[in-house]
Amino acid sequence: MLGHDALKRHAIHVSRRYRVDSVADDRLLEGRFGVDVIDEGMTLRYAAVQNRHGMRNHAEMTPGLKLILVMEGAVDVRFGGMRLPMAPAAPTALLVNLREETAFERVAEAGTRESSLTLTLSPDWLQAVPETARLLEELPHLALRQWQPGAGLLAMARSLTAAAGVGLAARLQREGLALTMAGEGLAPLLRRTDESSMETRQQRRLWEFIDTGKGDIATLTEIAKHLGMSVSTLQRLSQICYGMPLQRHLRKRRLDAANRALRNDQISVNAAAELAGYNDATNFATAFRRVFGITPRQARERKR
Repeated sequence: MLGHDALKRHAIHVSRRYRVDSVADDRLLEGRFGVDVIDEGMTLRYAAVQNRHGMRNHAEMTPGLKLILVMEGAVDVRFGGMRLPMAPAAPTALLVNLREETAFERVAEAGTRESSLTLTLSPDWLQAVPETARLLEELPHLALRQWQPGAGLLAMARSLTAAAGVGLAARLQREGLALTMAGEGLAPLLRRTDESSMETRQQRRLWEFIDTGKGDIATLTEIAKHLGMSVSTLQRLSQICYGMPLQRHLRKRRLDAANRALRNDQISVNAAAELAGYNDATNFATAFRRVFGITPRQARERKR
């Protein structure tokens, strides 16, 4: 179990002014959680936890590159107010560049799970090698890139989060995982660092537009017209950003909103169906159960 004080101790390696807005409980998180300083300037955070209470984690992150790998969980994380795009049905691997101290926020609901790794590479660590030092000059603040984790890295990550051991052998395994993660996460940038490319700008515009919620009630044609691109380009970018067609991602967003409203606001199942964009409550219940493993009525009752 981890409470406010334990989380603050872990956060000192990569952030300042850390705080948690939640209930006064020393058991905020249940599961495995830790932070290892792998090398000077290289820090690995690993988590396989369940949030026992709703909470908001705030901090000022120190500059550096963040390599983030989320294997499981609906993680709501923001850097400088920018929400990271997460694919709900598949592992998500992202790189975020922080050129300056940046506000961080993590929002979690009670009962949700998270299985993730975050590797932080400091500017000093990157400056030590000419190839990576070049990244600091070419990547702007809050540059966001996806990268593709290999099957071997995913297996190592899942093994670590399933049973984070102690002792020299376990530490060496985490060091190996961190170096593999750095190699795979930085590889695309070392091959191509043109952040001003058309595709990168289009990805950012799509992320920002969808995050406003305006796309939830728009057709693909309307979204494509608003962003100034074709529907085929929109779908290709959606596969890059979310790992799925845009219709499916928007449907999942609406179901997530209905789930939150059922649990937190105690709205009726019919109202939740309407919020999720379903005219028929039976079809809504079928889709809801397929995604969350329980019925809308059970989600509503769990809050009570």
